[in-house]
Amino acid sequence: MLDGFSLTIAILVTLLLGAAATAWLWRVRRRQEEAAAGIDALAAMRWREFARLVVEALHSRGFEAESVEQTLEHGPQAEVHLRLDGRPWLLSCKLAGARSRLGVASVRELADAVRFNAAAGGILATPARIDADARRSAAGLEFYDGNALWALVGPMLPASLRDDITANARRSSVRETALAWAGAVVIGVLVGFVLAMIGNGTVTAQAPSQSVAPAAPTASPKPAAPAATDPALAPPADPNRDQFERGEVIQAITTLPWVERVLWSTSSTLLIQQSEDVDQLQVEEVCSVLARYDALRASRLQLQPPAGSERKVRFLQCRSY
Repeated sequence: MLDGFSLTIAILVTLLLGAAATAWLWRVRRRQEEAAAGIDALAAMRWREFARLVVEALHSRGFEAESVEQTLEHGPQAEVHLRLDGRPWLLSCKLAGARSRLGVASVRELADAVRFNAAAGGILATPARIDADARRSAAGLEFYDGNALWALVGPMLPASLRDDITANARRSSVRETALAWAGAVVIGVLVGFVLAMIGNGTVTAQAPSQSVAPAAPTASPKPAAPAATDPALAPPADPNRDQFERGEVIQAITTLPWVERVLWSTSSTLLIQQSEDVDQLQVEEVCSVLARYDALRASRLQLQPPAGSERKVRFLQCRSY
């Protein structure tokens, strides 16, 4: 269950992720989808329609076309003659798929035509992508491909076609925005649950350290404190300390080579399962461990003989040693 803090963080994470995704989808992604759909529409045109759109778009930038119709009669390989500030330019329109690429050959063909006609420059327009090597192969040329072509020719498209492209991109953005907000909600809830689990785990992890902090070190036996003569003056028993000391006794006795298993059968009886028969000297090793703890030094030992032994179970009191 989420507490107040983790719920607040979950809501903030959801809002931040959702808002960021929405801004990117509508300001960046939607324009990319419009451009991609527009380029696909240009690539699907006939070459004459495509060339007329490019000439019309360049006219708005100061270029004037010469004998466009006569040039179009010669087909896609012909260059359209333009003039800019009284100087001749050549336009080459290469109609190709939006996912295809134009190489060095197409660029050098236009560059050779510019030199042959002593033109001031050349323009290559295509829905395809022009390779970087092709761009470097001819200086003095202008390239309109991909998004650059869409920025040039897009405003010249018929209003109906442009509205369809915009509407499709908007519908796609709405779907993607809904998915983005659903993902933001999921991530926000997960972050909230993780924070809640960390908070609960931190509280739980501190409890043992607080209870075992007063435990005495086991490196060296501590001197026995004198027994209290008046029960009313004795300090109250600490159950956590008592449990900790019993665990230390079990750990210490388990290391003895003749001990197979150790457990506290009662609060004052320590049961030891022997792996071999032992004598009194070895039993005193157990008592020396118990002697380190005031509350356990008088505990009774229950010695279980090893399997197959003829000895019986023995009960001993460590105070006799």
